[in-house]
Amino acid sequence: MPSKPQQPGAASQAPDFTPAANAAFRSGALSARAIVTETLERIEASQPAINAFAYVAREQALARADALDTAAAAGRMPGLLDAVPVSVKDIINTADMPTQWGSALMQGQTPPADAVAVQRLRAAGAVIVGKTTTSEFAYKLLTDSISCGVTRNPWNIDYTPGGSSGGAAASVAAGLTDFALATDAGASTRLPAACCGILGLKPTLGVIPHNQVPDGFNNFVHIGLMTRRAADLALYLDVLAGPHPSDPHSLGVAHPQARAAAAEPLAPKKLRIGWLALAGNTALDPEVERACHSVLARLQADGATVEHMDLKIDNPGLPWRVLQQANWASRWFAKLDEIRDRIEPGFARGIAEGGACTGPQLMAAIQKRTEIFRMVQGWFGKFDLIATPTMSAPPVLAAHAVDAPLVIGGQALGDLREEWIPYLNLFNLSSHPAISIPAGLSEAGLPVGIQFAAPWYADSLLIRLAAWLEANHPWPSAPQSS
Repeated sequence: MPSKPQQPGAASQAPDFTPAANAAFRSGALSARAIVTETLERIEASQPAINAFAYVAREQALARADALDTAAAAGRMPGLLDAVPVSVKDIINTADMPTQWGSALMQGQTPPADAVAVQRLRAAGAVIVGKTTTSEFAYKLLTDSISCGVTRNPWNIDYTPGGSSGGAAASVAAGLTDFALATDAGASTRLPAACCGILGLKPTLGVIPHNQVPDGFNNFVHIGLMTRRAADLALYLDVLAGPHPSDPHSLGVAHPQARAAAAEPLAPKKLRIGWLALAGNTALDPEVERACHSVLARLQADGATVEHMDLKIDNPGLPWRVLQQANWASRWFAKLDEIRDRIEPGFARGIAEGGACTGPQLMAAIQKRTEIFRMVQGWFGKFDLIATPTMSAPPVLAAHAVDAPLVIGGQALGDLREEWIPYLNLFNLSSHPAISIPAGLSEAGLPVGIQFAAPWYADSLLIRLAAWLEANHPWPSAPQSS
C-alpha cells in the first residue's frame, strides 16, 4: 500500500513517519491480510513486465498477516511497521524463504537464520513479501541472471533498473512496496535508486550492522535502504540501526535518531557544498550535468554555498575491483573449474582475476582505501556535503553487455564501472554515508540522480536534505503498477 507523496511547498509541515499501510491497519480500516493480499496481487501482476522478485513469499506473508490480525484482535499492536509490506534483496538471509544470490549455485537454499536487519524488520511488525532480484552474487551493475532472467526499469522496460539491487529499486519505483532492504558494496543501492527515480541511502558503515560478511574488519558492504519518501528513510533507519556483537563497526555507534533529526527543518543557507563533477572518469553526460546543476541551483537559491572542486583524483574503481575480486576468489577460486559452467562468464573472470591477485597487490588496494578515506575526510574540513552525479550518464539498455563500454555523446569511453559510477565506489571505500536523490529526467524520460555524501554518522543530515528537496525540488514518480 504505497504512501502518499509529500506535496510541493510542504517544507514547513511536520513529516509523517507512519507508513500508509500501518495507519490503515492500526485504524481498523484494513486488515493485515487485506493489505498483504493486495500487495501480492500487484507484485504477481507486475512480474511478466518488470520481474522485480526472485521469490514471492505468498504463503509466508499471508501467515504473518494473519498473525498480526490475531494480535490486533487481542489489542497487541506494538510495532512501528505492523502490516507494512517490505522486500528483501536476494543476498540477505531470510530463515523462512530461499536466499539464492541470483545464482544456480544457490538455488533452493534457505539459510538457518535471518540477517540482523531482517530480524529488526520483523520485530517492528513488517511483512516480508518476497526476495528481490539481483545479478549473480551481486557482481555487476545491471540486474539480470541466468536463474532469474532480466529485471527491467518501471520507467521504460527496455532499460535497466541498475544493479545489483535492481529488483529492490524497481519494486519501490513501481509502487509494489514502499521500502526495500538492499546492500551497497560498490553502487548497488544508489545506482538502482538513481536509475529508477527513488531515494537510495548507504548509511555510514556499521550504523546498520551486517552479520553476513566473512571479514568484519575490512568490510565495505553496507546495508542499503530504498524508499520514495524521505520520512520513510528516517523511519527505517531508526528501526534498523544500532549495535550488534557480530559487526565490529557497529559497536559504540550512537543511534542516529533519524526521525527526530528529520523533523528539524533544514536551513540550506548554512550548507557548504562541494561539487565534484568527475571522480577519475573521463566524461559527464550534459543531460546529467544539467539535472544535477538544477538541484544545486535550488539549494543556492535558498542560500547554500556551492563550490566546484577543481581537482583530479584516481579512479576508485581500480582498487575497489581488486578488493571485491579477492572477496569472490576467497570463496570460489578453489572451486572455479568445478563451477565455471554454472556461473556467468563475467563472474568467472572476476573470480579468476581475484585468485591471481598477489599479496602485495591486495595490500596496495587496502592501503589505497585508507588513502581515499583520508582524502574524503579532509574535504569535510571545508564542506558540510560533497555532491556528485550518481552516475555519469542516464540508465543504459537492459541488454547492455557486462563488458561493453559506456557511451557518452557517441564516444565509447571504457569500462562501465570506472566510467559510469566511480562516484559511488569512492564512498564505499571511504565508508562515508551517501544518498542518491532524484535529480530529474533525461530527454528520453529516464531518471537521473544526484549523490550527496556527508561526514561519518551524519546520516540524518542526508535525510533532512532529501526531505527539503522532496518539498522544494520535487521529483516525478514512475508509472505505478496496478
